[in-house]
Amino acid sequence: MRLKNSVAASALALSLSLTVSLGACAAGPVATIVQDQAEDAAIAQAYAELSDAARATSVLDKHGKPVGPDAYAVPSDAVKAGDMAAFITKTRNLDMEDRNASPLFDAFIALDEAAAGRLEEARQTLADASTRSGEEGETSFYIYLDAWLLAMEGKADEAVNRHRGAASGMPGLTGDLSLAAMLDALGRPEQALAVYEAMTPSKIEAPEHQFDPKGLIYSHIRTVVSRHALLLQRLGRIDEAKAVYQQLADAEPEEAISYAAAMDSLETGKNLRNQPQTVAAAFSQSLSDVSRSLQEQRIIRKIMLGGRVDGFDDQRSAFDQVALLVSPDNEDLRSGIIDEMYASALYDGVAHVANSAPEATASLQIAAAQAKLMMGEEDAARKAIDRALSLTNDDNRLSTLYGALQLHSRMNDETASRELIQEVIALSDNPAEEAAAHGLATDIFNQFGDSEQAVEHAERARELDDTHDRRIVLADALGRNGQINEALAILRTERLARPNDPYMLNTLGYFLIERTDKLDEGFKVLSRARAMAERDPYIADSLGWAYFKLGHLSEAKRLIELARKELEPHQHWEIESHLGDIYWYMDDKDAAQAAWQAALDNRPPASEKAGLADRLANGLSEPEPKRRPLPDVSLSDGEVDRQDI
Repeated sequence: MRLKNSVAASALALSLSLTVSLGACAAGPVATIVQDQAEDAAIAQAYAELSDAARATSVLDKHGKPVGPDAYAVPSDAVKAGDMAAFITKTRNLDMEDRNASPLFDAFIALDEAAAGRLEEARQTLADASTRSGEEGETSFYIYLDAWLLAMEGKADEAVNRHRGAASGMPGLTGDLSLAAMLDALGRPEQALAVYEAMTPSKIEAPEHQFDPKGLIYSHIRTVVSRHALLLQRLGRIDEAKAVYQQLADAEPEEAISYAAAMDSLETGKNLRNQPQTVAAAFSQSLSDVSRSLQEQRIIRKIMLGGRVDGFDDQRSAFDQVALLVSPDNEDLRSGIIDEMYASALYDGVAHVANSAPEATASLQIAAAQAKLMMGEEDAARKAIDRALSLTNDDNRLSTLYGALQLHSRMNDETASRELIQEVIALSDNPAEEAAAHGLATDIFNQFGDSEQAVEHAERARELDDTHDRRIVLADALGRNGQINEALAILRTERLARPNDPYMLNTLGYFLIERTDKLDEGFKVLSRARAMAERDPYIADSLGWAYFKLGHLSEAKRLIELARKELEPHQHWEIESHLGDIYWYMDDKDAAQAAWQAALDNRPPASEKAGLADRLANGLSEPEPKRRPLPDVSLSDGEVDRQDI
């Protein structure tokens, strides 16, 4: 608590001096109370200069009080917890030598000052940082930040002119995206539209598959086109908005039904949160764009130097979380932060960021429920799901039900899942939504071992939306239902259409080794997939399992352990199950049981649970796979010709 007068301060000082003089004779509870009061006062003083938005992110102890900056060994630990109050405080307390190591530290402090409304102070913080840096002139980054601070002060012309001086030095497309956002927020939409038009290429090419290098560029172009279309829609220029968005639809003709639904939303406004942005909201969005682009630059540099990208990117998350202080109700940015944390298994942080929003929403409660479930707190997860359903409305009920359904299925709540899937299908009111609902139903019925129902829903999803992904899901459902030839015909046809897609190769190869006797072919296909995507854990697991089926246990163990390591900090039940079998046959019974237990702990489908429990209790009785010669592998392995279908 904050001390409000000198009398209170004197009383606290007297209490402290008495405690020291009494030493070991002091009563334990009294000493603890005094120490707690001193710590509360220190935290209150440290947090006094923070914005309200930063203080609202404080992680609280069991007494409901901020844990404070001393709860974290280093600033990045506070980032992982979502505690920006502690992070900004620790950043402020860095030695100047450490502060000067990165321009981001002073930027973070300035942004929190801006969030508190102290705009002149924020500008001075940036100016002082520029002076300390010793570089000639200001950096583009500080000019960019200063331009937005001017915009927040209402100095529109000065802000735009200053921003134009920074745009060319910004990473990727972020300079132009930021300028367009600023112009829009300052009430100059025609100028913003001109920026978007200049950024859009005359021809847009979509990536062929997930590993296609064009994917990075395409994701940025999608951002440009989407924001351009949304601005036009907000201005009531619907036909122009649809024409702009059609450029993406033309680049991905197979996704026609999804783009049709999106363009229908542009026309009707359904499912669109497309209100005019405040300057603070536009600034927050721009900061997130910069954060993402800087992360991509770090990744590219690391890969070019022969390194690998793994672990939590605390720099991006810190940047995004500080950006959120400027506009705390930016739910898209908050969701992006949550996704990054979830990918690194920072489940406490996920729940905290979701629950510290200014307003509870259905989607954030679903995110909190997912985090609680991953922490093993099923009761808390169910409460969060119930709260999400109570917060939902007609506009977001369908997406809320999707989240609730997926979580109930992971908790093996079969009755609730079957009831919810019917509601999801009933609420779907266009082909894209209906196809997605039937696709989700396929997953649910596969989860509970009802393969016939899964096939019915997969077929309906494909009828509505005949895309690669729908066809792959149908092939999987057919395979589970014993309709091997029908499934294989689909997979081989898809392989013809996507000759360089490692995941397509993985899907076909794994199907061959799991559901047919074509082990040699499956091994060759998976070897090619592995050569094209060496660090993908699922492909490594598939090829490892092919080695196992061919009786080469040591190589199987090496590859699947590598898959497990690549997936860390997450675990996957099937990888653990595979390792359990391998360990058993290699006579490492303790490791086998540990792996099978890990498989059970990672929420396998209900249809797999009984088999895993039996292995854990009784081990394996079937004989070890017979060792066979490995097939010769060449670069052309995995190629399919039409006569094979």
